[in-house]
Amino acid sequence: MPTRNESDLWLARQARHGGYWTPLAIVAGSAATLCLFAQAWAIATVVQRMVLDEGRLSELTVPLAVLPLAFIGRGALAWLKSETATRSAIGVRQALRRRLLDHLAQRGPLWARQQHSATLGNRIWDQVDALHGYYADYRPQVWLCLTIPLLILLAVFPLNWAAGAILLATGPLIPLNMAMVGIGAKQRQQAQFLEMTRMNRHFLDTLRGLATLKLFGVSRQQASVVHHVSENFRHRTLRVLRLAFLSSTLLEFFSSLSIALLAIYIGFGYLGYFEFGAWGRGLDLYSGLFILILAPEFYQPLRDLGSHYHARSEAQAAAEDLMPMLADEHAAAPAQADWPVPERLGVHLQGVSCRYAGQRHPALDDIELTLHPGETLAVIGPSGAGKTTLLNLLMGFLSAETGTLTTDAGMPIDRLPREAWHRAIGWVGQQPALLPDSLAENLRLAAPQADERALWNALEAVDLAEWARRLPRGLATPLGEGGQPVSGGQARQISLARAWLRRAPLILLDEPTASLDRDSEARVLRGLARLKRGRTLVVLSHRLELLQLAERILMLDEGRVSALGTLAELSAPGQPLAGLDRPANDEPEPAGDRAHD
Repeated sequence: MPTRNESDLWLARQARHGGYWTPLAIVAGSAATLCLFAQAWAIATVVQRMVLDEGRLSELTVPLAVLPLAFIGRGALAWLKSETATRSAIGVRQALRRRLLDHLAQRGPLWARQQHSATLGNRIWDQVDALHGYYADYRPQVWLCLTIPLLILLAVFPLNWAAGAILLATGPLIPLNMAMVGIGAKQRQQAQFLEMTRMNRHFLDTLRGLATLKLFGVSRQQASVVHHVSENFRHRTLRVLRLAFLSSTLLEFFSSLSIALLAIYIGFGYLGYFEFGAWGRGLDLYSGLFILILAPEFYQPLRDLGSHYHARSEAQAAAEDLMPMLADEHAAAPAQADWPVPERLGVHLQGVSCRYAGQRHPALDDIELTLHPGETLAVIGPSGAGKTTLLNLLMGFLSAETGTLTTDAGMPIDRLPREAWHRAIGWVGQQPALLPDSLAENLRLAAPQADERALWNALEAVDLAEWARRLPRGLATPLGEGGQPVSGGQARQISLARAWLRRAPLILLDEPTASLDRDSEARVLRGLARLKRGRTLVVLSHRLELLQLAERILMLDEGRVSALGTLAELSAPGQPLAGLDRPANDEPEPAGDRAHD
């Protein structure tokens, strides 16, 4: 686990993403102090001239005009400080979220599948949001705690060195109090984050299994468990808030005590008991009132820092959780700076073995395979044979432990930029992701710049254009929840249309006809027949109709190649598919088995 110093250094490095907004906030806060000087001068001058000098109203024109301008100036600068500090925090949070999402994309779905989605969501949203107070409030306030008291001391010492000494001596009481409170605040904040993650995970698991809980009649029992978990989080949160309120109370006490001490000195100076501190001139009404007006503002930055100190503890706790996740984001870049995607692409695997983290046995073991450009390869085998692993390897989500994986031109795939390699790949899975958006935007996931004509051509290619024309708003019709219902076959056809639009030379398909009725299956097969022209396809399937589309069939068993050849060769007498006259397995593989395939 990172130490406090490491988390502080990490938080300081992230501040660069805030740009110039943080310096602007510091300048605005410091400039507000200059307006305070003008305000204090105007008030002290008016009182001095009216009470002791018995001046006329005409002599007070300048200070009376300066007073409202100083008020307005302080208000405007306070708004500017708050606005610029907030923009700095937003910039940092947006940059961190981009890095986290990029990191998830680099790790790939295999790594993400091993993480709890509630934990990932908590890190990307809640933990990053927990940094807002640090960059919007605490960090600018640290600098203002240096500039504002220094400016006030420079204004007070020429008038009365004793008052300046009192301010200088009592000021450190507030930071000392913050340091003592901060030790416990960080620990409580970490406990709150842990409880929040636990509550999010439990609530998400409950929602996912709600139908099962209802069927077994235990949903009410689970409601009490959810109540218990949420109560634990409430108690953790209240402990953090209690400490924050206690800290604010102590800060108010010390600052009030310090101001009272200064007021006592000035009062006894007016009574003639204290004759030191005024540089031998005596303490007049103007100087005393000017100093008393500035005194609360001397402690105010320190009090504000104390009230924001819990934001530092919260940010430290969040940083300690985020740092390990981003620790390896700066991996060495591939030697190949860029790679133009070819029109036709083949892949060669030579002695490739790979295994999943924590597994003793390899998921693929000594695979020798040449996938020719424009070829369609069907991959079959029992559950756990390594079919899905082969797709993950080809997509770059899993690295080869031994052996080499190259293009048909001899370029090692692990040396290619991952973004460039992914541009060369099209993907059609069993459960295509559909966004709650229009049909057009769902298609443009594969080709953001595609025009309407290209979208219709893709729909025609996958036998879906007629359905799209019957939609209420055509391509602009929203899909999914709250929009147009989409069947499993139509979702699969939309996924094929994306692959068509992408124009990728290598298409990977995972059981593209699984769980479809005969009519939907026939439509998908017609779309695949058109999609394969000029492209290299790797298809995971047991369906005879799909095997007939393939030039060769690869059979895997326990991660090894058990057979490789054409359908005619493998279905000959004595061969593994001898007598094949129907689909070898009409049922899709269980999701739990596929996760380890």
